[in-house]
Amino acid sequence: MKSHLVAMIERLNRLVENGDPKETYNFEREGEVMATVSYSPEDAAFSIRYPKQKDAALFDDIDLVAIEIYDMIY
Repeated sequence: MKSHLVAMIERLNRLVENGDPKETYNFEREGEVMATVSYSPEDAAFSIRYPKQKDAALFDDIDLVAIEIYDMIY
């Protein structure tokens, strides 16, 4: 059985490795987008946008991003 957190961290690591600030990942629950995540190499930070909020949350730690997403989805 594969950990959900490991799968999320792998997706987030791909954002970091690609280094394209325009690339995003949508994290969904039952087909509904719960959050859209992007990575800014200039700031070395992740941006999480929530569909119902205007402002993005910024995180500089991949573990905190994964935990935030996990809490929303599960």
